[in-house]
Amino acid sequence: MTEHVQRSDCSTILITGAGKRLGLFLTEHYLASGWRVIAHYNTANEMPESDREHWQQKERYVALQADLSSASDVEVLVANISALNLTIDAVIHNASYFVADDPLASLQEHWKLQQEMMAVHVMSVDAITMGLIPRYAKSASIVAITDIYVDKPNQRFASYCAAKSALQNLCLSYSQRLAPNIRVNIIQPGPIQFLTQHSEDYREKVLSQSLLKRELGYGAILQAAEYLQLAQGVTGAILKVDGGRANANHYEQSFSVN
Repeated sequence: MTEHVQRSDCSTILITGAGKRLGLFLTEHYLASGWRVIAHYNTANEMPESDREHWQQKERYVALQADLSSASDVEVLVANISALNLTIDAVIHNASYFVADDPLASLQEHWKLQQEMMAVHVMSVDAITMGLIPRYAKSASIVAITDIYVDKPNQRFASYCAAKSALQNLCLSYSQRLAPNIRVNIIQPGPIQFLTQHSEDYREKVLSQSLLKRELGYGAILQAAEYLQLAQGVTGAILKVDGGRANANHYEQSFSVN
């Protein structure tokens, strides 16, 4: 278990896709650990209203809505974050758009999907990251969450895999461009937390393809993010948090000692 990053001076973290699931989990953790959180969300912010009011009264929580597939929305988002006049100590690019390709989609429909995938995962990340450079602390940490599909693509999600791969490449370039002061690292999640609609058979099949063979939970991503924030000698790194799935042997074979 990693030591939780505590900030008595109320350092600031920006988390995209912070309205639900992993993003909300991270937001609640950092608030409880003494951070100020700038929380971007797309359409739904599932943090209870009472909690939002509590943290807002303490001037520790700012929620900003933006559709990351819209250039105008992203432009306004960057302007609104800049207008807060806060020093940003950490960023987690968590926002994601995950849908399967439709083999029956028309060219225009498929083209639109790919544009939206690239906008959410690459173009908005570029606009946010570069647009906020004047606001970063000298030793700021940026973490982008990609996917193990970057290295082992899934044909059903080809557009998603391609966009996440582009995000990873972009952030590796950032680690060069923003050095030596700002560190940029990548987390590749595997089977973290299933959705309610995932069947038991599906869950068992996915977990059977990993070495740890268990649902890791959002805490596994948090541990990785906190490590990368603390590790002052680490930048341009790709940290797999997949229960060993990338290294699992998926071929049926036996090994016995006679």
